[in-house]
Amino acid sequence: MFIEQLKSGSKVQIQRLSSDTDDGYMCKIEVMLPNTREVLIYPPIENGRLVRLRTGEKFVLRLMSDNSSFRYTATLVAYTEVDGFDVLRFKLEDGGEKIQRRSAYRFAYTLNVSFSVVYSSGEQSEREEGLIIDLSAGGAKMYSDKKMTIGHLLNIDLQLGDNFLVAFADVRTVMDLPRGSRYKYQYGFRFTMMPQVDQEVIIRYMYKLQREELKKARPR
Repeated sequence: MFIEQLKSGSKVQIQRLSSDTDDGYMCKIEVMLPNTREVLIYPPIENGRLVRLRTGEKFVLRLMSDNSSFRYTATLVAYTEVDGFDVLRFKLEDGGEKIQRRSAYRFAYTLNVSFSVVYSSGEQSEREEGLIIDLSAGGAKMYSDKKMTIGHLLNIDLQLGDNFLVAFADVRTVMDLPRGSRYKYQYGFRFTMMPQVDQEVIIRYMYKLQREELKKARPR
């Protein structure tokens, strides 16, 4: 039983159970109603407007923690008012399922990127090429031939499907790669000053890639 993982303020992705093609919506939990299987969730917003979902419809709720992912099946029971705002009242149909460890929100795939180093003077280096691996909403690992040190600030262009993000990140780890490798160095970095909406773009993109991989793995 993983119901206790659903806590006020947590982010969840909600997706129609009947569809495995859309990316769903990122929403925030208002509260888990005590002694029930009901959870109140703020409705999704798209293009500046509330998205109206159909009551009685079944959804999949996906919750990401620091090192795990949980999946729940729930029915949208009703819209409920909290402090003058409409919230979604879901009834959980199960106790949840633990999907996988850190890869739930960190996805090991490669992404060619360009980046520059931002110096304390405000000047930037020429654009460099890198190969991102192990991407998450918090950071990533990257291969590059550019020599950098811990603490360097990077300006990175991320093309995630149809979404283009400009991200800033600070280098946390540096490792020399073995001679003969395609690149000279491996870096670990954390995104800084990244808006929540951009983090959600990364999460949604990773979920989309994971679903595509799962479809490929299904027996035909």
